[in-house]
Amino acid sequence: MSTTPAWWDEIDLARTAFYLDVDGTLLGFKERPEDVVADEALLTLITRLREKTHGAVALVSGRMISDLDRIVAPLALPAGGVHGAELRFADGRREAAAGTAIAEVREAAETFVAAHPGLRLEDKGGAAIAVHYRQAPERKDEVRAFLERTVTDPALMIQHGKMVAEVKPAGCHKGKAIEALMATPPFAGRAPLFMGDDLTDEHGFETVNDHHGISIKIGVADEPTVAMHTLPDTSAVRDFLDHLCR
Repeated sequence: MSTTPAWWDEIDLARTAFYLDVDGTLLGFKERPEDVVADEALLTLITRLREKTHGAVALVSGRMISDLDRIVAPLALPAGGVHGAELRFADGRREAAAGTAIAEVREAAETFVAAHPGLRLEDKGGAAIAVHYRQAPERKDEVRAFLERTVTDPALMIQHGKMVAEVKPAGCHKGKAIEALMATPPFAGRAPLFMGDDLTDEHGFETVNDHHGISIKIGVADEPTVAMHTLPDTSAVRDFLDHLCR
């Protein structure tokens, strides 16, 4: 970028904690989620940011924490996985949402996906499931209708995202994950900054706004957003973080 927005220079790394979405924010999408992996330049950038903030950097994602670890290996960051159904704090302590009636929905989803070419079922460690339709976008309405019919347990909720629909424990979302991390070192006492690209990130934006932090939407805002700022793409995210770390 030839010029940078004024708000970039208003961020004080000594007083800010970073909560970062992965897919569509730090890294671009791939047809197969398991093919997403951080490059050396991104790993170096995250390491620099951690050094500048004394470790106040976390990943907050719909992915399982084990998958986040795979993507950013050899780093192992504090994290909120599966939209907050899994948590790992800076001291290594973990928390997970109580078991839910996900098994019955998973079984029905397996049958549904097998009968509809182009769909892909992801089992998120028993905490949630996701039906991906990136390779069959024309099936979006079918997927949504199927889940609306199938998910009847109030302990579960449906979360829609980009080319995916997920079933997860009710009450788990990225805002809750951020709040949980905010209460612990090294995040406590710092203003939260959260970046995300999807509908699944709106709860995170709301939480950060409520705590007088900075919320940043990545990509074209094709849906209404409560984010305070926008960046156009993952390349701009790297420019932004690099600028902060200088």
